[in-house]
Amino acid sequence: MYLLDKVIKIDEERNETRSYLIENGQINYVTTSFDKWNKQRVTMSGILMTNGRVMYDDKLLESKDFQDYQNRQSLLIKKGCTAVAVAPKIQYAREIEAVFKRAKHEMASSTLDYVVGMTIPISLLRPAVLRVCQQFRIPFVRVEIQSFQQLKAIPWTHISQTLLTYPTVLIPVIAPSSDRLEIALLKEWMAYCSNFQIHTTDPLEVLTCWNKPLLQKMGLYPNKGTMLAGSDADYLLFRDERKDHIQSIDQKVARGDRIVYYEKEPDVVVLKGEIVKTYETISLKPGYGRLIDVIRPGRFLSLQDVSAEAYQQENYL
Repeated sequence: MYLLDKVIKIDEERNETRSYLIENGQINYVTTSFDKWNKQRVTMSGILMTNGRVMYDDKLLESKDFQDYQNRQSLLIKKGCTAVAVAPKIQYAREIEAVFKRAKHEMASSTLDYVVGMTIPISLLRPAVLRVCQQFRIPFVRVEIQSFQQLKAIPWTHISQTLLTYPTVLIPVIAPSSDRLEIALLKEWMAYCSNFQIHTTDPLEVLTCWNKPLLQKMGLYPNKGTMLAGSDADYLLFRDERKDHIQSIDQKVARGDRIVYYEKEPDVVVLKGEIVKTYETISLKPGYGRLIDVIRPGRFLSLQDVSAEAYQQENYL
């Protein structure tokens, strides 16, 4: 157990001075100051902190060998990733169990925590297929779309009813074509999901940090991607290169500064309390990563975020 004392936490809108009590890889307690703490204390003067990043990667499971797999993990950690999402592809419904178990087996030597989704052709977007995904607690399914006719053929009412018990996030994957057709297909997809109240999001970008609403939809929040009491102790540290510009706590952070620290390579990466990157040195820990068991996607999605999602989908109409 140790205390991160008075670190400047860069959040989406504010920078605040916080102290974090870390125990067994999790955040035990968060406060503004902990002056009475008389055990191990880590002074964080001149250090900025952000949340560990959750990212999607479509290459990790395609690694040719273990060294290639380790190199890909090193790239993810270098970018500040502390949890990675993978989504192996299937062609037939009967493959789901075997492909899911194979992905778990291949990720067993991961340093990073991981979540397993699935990539399916739109012809498999049926209630029976989604029920199998729900059985294995697969929180997101990427759906490959090629035409408007495919969208019209989906049994949307039955899909919506099936997702009531375990709201798997359905994510479009638009087949490469003209920009105009891709935009039109995405608008049509968003319209259907909005009308039938199905959780969706824009196509996942590889090696891009997930924002809070997406983490909530996927069911990873608040375990990942935030620093609250009970969250995993995943965080990124940066040297305070703009120390003279931080005048007080609770000061609004300029948009440009937030973008810099959300995209910048961190100096230190900590995963569940263990340092896996220090400047240019990356310390891989095969087997340290764990499968994230998503009890229910969207369980901490606030009404405000649901409204924002609906508004975003309506903008596609």
